[in-house]
Amino acid sequence: MTPLNLIQLIILALTILLAVIYLTPILLIRRFHNVNNVFTVNLCFASICCCTYWLFYYIVLDLYPEFLSGDQTCIGFNFFQMMCTLQVPLAAVETSVHRLCSIVYHTKLFFKKKRWAIICLASQWATGIIFSLPRITINDPVRNLNRFSNRKTVLFTELWYTILEKNLYTHNDCNYSIIDLFD
Repeated sequence: MTPLNLIQLIILALTILLAVIYLTPILLIRRFHNVNNVFTVNLCFASICCCTYWLFYYIVLDLYPEFLSGDQTCIGFNFFQMMCTLQVPLAAVETSVHRLCSIVYHTKLFFKKKRWAIICLASQWATGIIFSLPRITINDPVRNLNRFSNRKTVLFTELWYTILEKNLYTHNDCNYSIIDLFD
């Protein structure tokens, strides 16, 4: 295992830890139980799923590369690779759509209810699963991937969404929209 691989594993583990730390008060403190925070919890959960998959994948790739050469294993890794990686940007899109709808339609009660959150999150996870289904048919037992560029992409995506989550979504415990500030 090279020092770069070790740093990448540490960054993935640290991202999981930070997402859990960010998630814990939202789940445990009752006043944070609102529709806006449902989307934040979903974004944290998607980041945890993505980082957990890639952490497991890179550990297996570095320590047991022959494990990835099996046909069935390769099919499973192909599916989960796309599904877990897609969930983070899809969660960010769903959170942005929710923010847009809650600002533009601030008088509509539907966008403030849990039913709206359930519809958005169910569509996000279903979209990720449906888009990942074609990867089941791709069987690449040799796994001739450019490991360095693949790792850079995953790390960049995770770091970007961790920074985005921390900086843009810290004000989400407010129960008012931006339009209310100007009235």
